[in-house]
Amino acid sequence: MNKRFYVPDLSDKRIEYASKFLQDMGYNEAKVENEADFVLLGVNPVGSLLKYEIPCFAGNVSDNNVYDYTKNEVFALKNAYLTAEGALAIAINNCEYSMINAKVLLVGYGRIAKALHRYIAPFTNNITVCARSDEAITLAQSNCADTIRFSDLTKRNDYSYIFNTVPHPVFNEDELRALKKGAVLIDLASFPGGVDVHFAKHLGINLITARGIPAKCSPESAGKVVAETVDIMVKGVFA
Repeated sequence: MNKRFYVPDLSDKRIEYASKFLQDMGYNEAKVENEADFVLLGVNPVGSLLKYEIPCFAGNVSDNNVYDYTKNEVFALKNAYLTAEGALAIAINNCEYSMINAKVLLVGYGRIAKALHRYIAPFTNNITVCARSDEAITLAQSNCADTIRFSDLTKRNDYSYIFNTVPHPVFNEDELRALKKGAVLIDLASFPGGVDVHFAKHLGINLITARGIPAKCSPESAGKVVAETVDIMVKGVFA
């Protein structure tokens, strides 16, 4: 598609790579907005998006006039695997336990948790999923995981790795007190997360708040995902 795009901000490293991938796909980068067909911005862009008079593609925005590529299912699925890969590396590098045969808890069973399940399975078959819906519980069980409900999180447990993907309060005082000493708790949920950070600190919990993993751990691959998703969306917008 012979379209020109304008990139006003390269502070999100993904967009630097996305720009290169779009050019490889046949797009041309414009130096100024009035020579472009659309604007390309990163995730959580700073400043008002209303100033642009041409279509604007950005991530995690609430403006109805902006095309949000993070809401695209293609982006969400591919980004989930990049997030899971980075989360696995972060966990292994911040825990004194080997993941081989370790007991792992996945809280929530959406895209990211499912991707994590796939990546962790070769290391251990001691994987437990905590989910709310019967559908998620059934799916996790069909994927050979043990399952618990959220009410079970207050019971003493011996999980070495806990990955939270639920973006609302899950690990409060009782849930945090139930954790095994030395366990690593990785909160992958979007802001404000699912962990009482202050109480976790008070208890000395090994808590890692990990957001925006793809941009930090694999910006080139993340940029490719942005470019591929924007390409799909642009073809629909300019059809």
